[in-house]
Amino acid sequence: MSRLNKVIELLEQGKAVFGGAVVTPGEVENTMAFADLGYDFIIFEMEHLGFDFPNLRLSLQFLLNRRRIANSGSLQPDVMPFVRVPPNARELNQWVIKQTLDTGVYGLILPHLDTVEQARAAVIACRYPQATGAADYEPAGQRGWAPLVAPRYWGLNGREYTELADLWPLDPSGEMFFMPLVEGVEGVRNLPDILKEVKGISAIWAGSGDLAMELGAPANMSDPRVEEGYQQILKACKQYNVPCACIAFRPEDVEKRLEQGFRIIISIPTLVDRAFEAGKKLSGR
Repeated sequence: MSRLNKVIELLEQGKAVFGGAVVTPGEVENTMAFADLGYDFIIFEMEHLGFDFPNLRLSLQFLLNRRRIANSGSLQPDVMPFVRVPPNARELNQWVIKQTLDTGVYGLILPHLDTVEQARAAVIACRYPQATGAADYEPAGQRGWAPLVAPRYWGLNGREYTELADLWPLDPSGEMFFMPLVEGVEGVRNLPDILKEVKGISAIWAGSGDLAMELGAPANMSDPRVEEGYQQILKACKQYNVPCACIAFRPEDVEKRLEQGFRIIISIPTLVDRAFEAGKKLSGR
C-alpha cells in the first residue's frame, strides 16, 4: 500500500512541505476552497476558535475530493487534515487527543510543549498500546481503542487502521503525524533533551507569537530575541534529524526559511497565497 499521509511521503522524499493554518471547523465553503489551493495539509484551529467536534467532522467530509482519490488509484487525500487542539502540553489531557484522533485526522498539533515529561505523555496519548516486546514498544501507548469513524475516513478496516495509526517515524510505517509547538522560553531551553529522550515526535513547529509574549515583545515577531529562539529550535531539530516547521507570510520569508533549513512552511490561507506559491517554486515543486 502506498503512503496515506502525503506530508510523511514528501518528507521521506526530502521535499519541502506547505500547510495552511487557522481553518475554522464548520466553514464548509472555506474548507472546500482551501482544499483546492494545493496545500499539502491544512490545520483546523481549535485552540483559539473553539472546540467543536461536530463541525470538525463536517469539515473533514468536505475536505475530501473523492473524484481525485478515485482517479489517482490511491487512498491518499490531496490535502491532509491536521488539528491544533485546545489543551497545552502541560495539561496532560489524554481524552482530547484520543477523541481528536478518533475523528480520522492525520496530524495532531499540541500547543506549548515545554518539557521531556510533557512530550512523553503526549506521545503516549497518541499511540495505541504496542505488543509486548515490539521494537517500538516505548513510549508505551495508552490511546483507547474504538476503531469506528477514523478507519472509515481513512478507507481502511479496523485492523488496518490500528496497524497504520501509529506515529511516524517512531513506527516507519506509521501514518500519524505529531507536531507539537515549541513556543516558550522553557520549551526552547529543553528542546534538545526532549528530542534526545522522547521518540515519536514527527516534527517541531517553532512558534513565534507566544514566544514573543514571554520575551516581553507582544506581537513583535521580528524581535531579535524571537529570531534567536527560532534558530535554537531549528538547531536542535537539525541535530536530531527532526523536521522543523515555521510560519512564513511573504515570499522573501519563505525563501529565507527554506535556505535556513526549515522543512515545513505554514501560512494563513487566502484564495491567492503568494508565499505558498513562491515556496513551491523555490523548493522545486
